[in-house]
Amino acid sequence: MSQNHQAVNSEKAPPNSKSLPYIGQEAPKESKFCPLAAVNKWPYKFFHHLDSELISKAFFAAGKFRIRGWTLYYIHTLLDNASKPLILVPATEVQALFDDIKKELHLLVYFPSEEKEPGFLLSFEAEGIPQPRYLGRLDLEHNLDEMEAKIPPYTPVENGGYRVDDRSFAAFKKKMEAAIEATKQKSKHQKDKKKKERIGSKQAWCEQLKRAQCYLGVRPRAEPGMPNPMEDPSIPPRELERAMKRYQISKCVELPDLIVAEPAPFAFQDNVVFVCVDVEAYEKANRPITEIGVSTLDTNDLIGLSPGECGRAWMKKIRARHFRIRETAHLHNSEYVAGCAERFEPEFGVSEWISFREAPQVIAACFRPPYSCPVHHTNGSLNGDSTTTTNGTNVQKRKLVLVGHDIKMDIDYLRKLGYDVGNLSNLIEALDTADLYRAWKHHQNPSKLGSILMDMEMVGWNLHNAGNDAAYTLQALIGIIIESRRSSLTISQSQIASRTEALEREARDRAKEEADEWAAADIEGGDGGPPKPLERFGWPTADTSGTQSNNMQTSKMVNSKDRRAEKSATEMHAQSQISKKIEAKQLKTPEFEIKSQPWVADEEDVGTFAQSITERLAFLEEDDDGEAGGGVKLPAVKVETDVKCREVDHV
Repeated sequence: MSQNHQAVNSEKAPPNSKSLPYIGQEAPKESKFCPLAAVNKWPYKFFHHLDSELISKAFFAAGKFRIRGWTLYYIHTLLDNASKPLILVPATEVQALFDDIKKELHLLVYFPSEEKEPGFLLSFEAEGIPQPRYLGRLDLEHNLDEMEAKIPPYTPVENGGYRVDDRSFAAFKKKMEAAIEATKQKSKHQKDKKKKERIGSKQAWCEQLKRAQCYLGVRPRAEPGMPNPMEDPSIPPRELERAMKRYQISKCVELPDLIVAEPAPFAFQDNVVFVCVDVEAYEKANRPITEIGVSTLDTNDLIGLSPGECGRAWMKKIRARHFRIRETAHLHNSEYVAGCAERFEPEFGVSEWISFREAPQVIAACFRPPYSCPVHHTNGSLNGDSTTTTNGTNVQKRKLVLVGHDIKMDIDYLRKLGYDVGNLSNLIEALDTADLYRAWKHHQNPSKLGSILMDMEMVGWNLHNAGNDAAYTLQALIGIIIESRRSSLTISQSQIASRTEALEREARDRAKEEADEWAAADIEGGDGGPPKPLERFGWPTADTSGTQSNNMQTSKMVNSKDRRAEKSATEMHAQSQISKKIEAKQLKTPEFEIKSQPWVADEEDVGTFAQSITERLAFLEEDDDGEAGGGVKLPAVKVETDVKCREVDHV
C-alpha cells in the first residue's frame, strides 16, 4: 500500500479497523463488481418501455435507488480519456436488487450477457493489476460527489509493478473501456446492433427495387450457373469481350442503358399482375372505413409496348376502381387530412357504392381475372382458385404482387373488413412504394405519395381519395422502376462531397444567424432596466404607463371577455330555447346538456360553438316518429364568416 493511502486511511479508518473496511482498502480478489452508473441505467437500457417504467417506479425513481444503500468502491482506470476513477458496487448487492425485483414484480431479470454488455459484470483476479478499493456507503445522507472527492490520487504502486505495455495490463485497460461503455445510455453493442438493423433495412429496400425492375422487364434475372468467360481458355480473344458482356448481364453487374422508346429489354418475370389497394378511414371514433380503392396492372398488357418517358405509356394500362361504403357515407375527414371521397378522378372511372357486407366479396373479385372487372364466383369462396369471367371462360390463376404506399396499414384495414390477402396462394409478395423510393433516392425517411409524384414531374389530383391514391400509387411504382434503371443506384464521391458541402453550409449559416441574433440582442452596457416579473410570462404589469405592450395585453383580455360573454349569452338563450321546446313537445330531457364553463375563444370558436347549438336544436325539431319538421320550426343560428367570427344572431 502506498504512503499516500496509509496517510489517508489512518485518518479515516474506524476504531475497529480489523472488521470494518476503510477508504482505500483493497477488495477481496474473488469479488465481482458492477459500475454504479451502469446499474443506475440498467432498467432503461435493457427493458421495453412498460417494464422499464414499472421497475423504475418501484426501485429507482424518487430516490429509491439511493435509499436502498450501496457499498461503493473505486478503481483508477488508467485511461487517457478518463478524467476520474470508476465507481463500482459489489455484484452481490446488484443480485440482491434483482432478487427483490423478481419477488415483487414477478419479472425475470438477470445480468446482461458478456457478449451484449461486456463491461457490466467485472472481476479483477489477475495479479498485479489495479484492484477496486473501498470508498464508503452511498445513501440519502451521503453525497456521491463529496465521496468521490475523498478518493486519493493514483500512484504507480497500485498496478503491482506491471509495465504499461504488459499483456495483462493491456487486458485491464480494455476491461475498463468496456466498463465505461456500459455506463453510457446506449452501449457500443446497441449502436452496432442498430447500425446492422439500418443496413439490413436499406438492403431489403434495394433488393425489393431490383425485384420490381425484374417484374417489369427492365432488369434480367441473374443466371447463377453461367461460367466466367475469363476462366475459359477456349474462347477466342475477339469473342471474349462479347462473352464478358453477356456474363455481366447474367450477373446483373453491368446492364445496358434503358431506352424508354423501345419495349422492355427483358422478359417480364412471372408475368405478374400488380394489385394496388388503398383504404381510407374516418379520422375519429375507432376509425371506421369509408373508402376502398383498387387498381391493377397486368404485365401481359405491356408486352411489345414501350414505356415512354417515366413509364407514362404503361400508366395508361392501369385499371382503377373506387368503392364507397354506404354505412359511413356521412363521415368526412377534415381535421387531419382533407377528405375528398366524392372526387374520384373521371380519367380513372366512377365511384361505386357498396355495403360493409358486400365489401369482402367485391374486393376478392379485384384479385381474380379479369382484375378490377365484375366476375362470377363459382365456389362461393373469397380466396378460392376457381374463377370464370363474365363470358363464362375459365382463366388460369396468375401470380399476383400486392402494391401499396405504407402497405401494412392497408392490409390491416382489409382484414378489419373481413378480407385477408395473406390467404391468397398466388400472392408472391408485396411492394411498398415508400420503400422503393427510399432505395432509389437513398433516403432514410419515407416520403409522401404526393412528394414522390412531384419529384417525377407528375401531379396527384385529389389525394386521400382511396381510388385516386391506388391509381397514383401504381403510377408511382412504374415511374420509380423506370427512372431508377435510368439513373445510378450508387452514390458517387461527387454526390457525397456535394451532400457534405450542403450540410457544412447549412451549419455555417445557422451558426452565423445565431451569432447575429445574439449580437443584436446583447447590447453592450446598460443595467437591464427595471424588474419585469409578470410581463415575462405574458401578463400585464401594474405599470399603467400606456406602453404598446400593455395596450396589446389589455386588448387581448377585453376580446377574451367579450367572447366569453357572447358564449355565455348564446348558451343561456340556447338552453332556454331547448327547455321551451321540450316543454312544448313534452319530451324527456335529452342526454346532452349545455353547460357554461370558463372559456377563451380563438377566431373560430364562436362559429364552431354556434354550429353545435344549431345541430342540437335540430335534434329537437324531429317529430315523434323521427322525421324532421314535426314540431315548431326554430330559427337557425346565423354565423357570420368574417374574420371576427363574433356576429351571432340570437334565435
